[in-house]
Amino acid sequence: MDIQTVYDKGIKPVNEDSFLVADPIFGVFDGVSVMEPGAPREDGLTGAAIASRIARDVFASGDGTLIELALRANDAIRKAMEENGVDWKRKTAQWATTATVIRIGNGSFDWLHIGDSVVLVVMNDGSCRILGSGHGQDREVLIEWKKLADQGIENIRAAMSDTMSTARNSEANYGDLDGDPDIERYLEHGTESLEKVRHIFLFTDGLVIPKEDPASDDDLRLFVDTFEKRTLEGLRDHVRTLEDADPKCWKYPRFKQHDDIAAIAISF
Repeated sequence: MDIQTVYDKGIKPVNEDSFLVADPIFGVFDGVSVMEPGAPREDGLTGAAIASRIARDVFASGDGTLIELALRANDAIRKAMEENGVDWKRKTAQWATTATVIRIGNGSFDWLHIGDSVVLVVMNDGSCRILGSGHGQDREVLIEWKKLADQGIENIRAAMSDTMSTARNSEANYGDLDGDPDIERYLEHGTESLEKVRHIFLFTDGLVIPKEDPASDDDLRLFVDTFEKRTLEGLRDHVRTLEDADPKCWKYPRFKQHDDIAAIAISF
């Protein structure tokens, strides 16, 4: 088993994502940026960074099933918010994180997913599939972003602030680990055979290859081919090169020029 990792900061001073390599448990956690100004900070970290690190540390214990660990991480995040005076019931104030975690066993692996981070399985025949849903949940917002980009709007994020806030609060959104006691309804999980598996990727959305049409599906084969030709760091470099050429996020609609990356590639 060969393991590669990439951990790369986006446009903010601190990488709000986290990753875990604690064989047999592997995971990535994408801290969800707090949308309200003046959000509390702890030890210089944002609420998003704190949430992703709490989740990572809970899963690192390995004490329990993946579901039990997710619920424990969720409780720990809620406790941290309460201790810091954050109203965890208000979506735009929450400290929250995605979680995409696997536990490798004898001939199979358990997986758990919440939010929009990705677990991508690649088979020996080259076929690819993403486990769980949530990936692409911002598609409708990015379609509107593209319309404004085509109009040459300079500060699209500011122009869409109300739309993005509404999307964050929408019940249609997939959940995150955000302190909600009812979070189990958002957890997706299962067990998959390792037979004929070539790679398993776990990554936050900063590693997604930018695309011009937000309504289209991601090109998973391009993602895998780039990795196999250039390694995980080379894939990261490819993504950053495309982003550098589009600083206004007009050609490739996205919420910021560079997003944080936490990624693991496991090859068999």
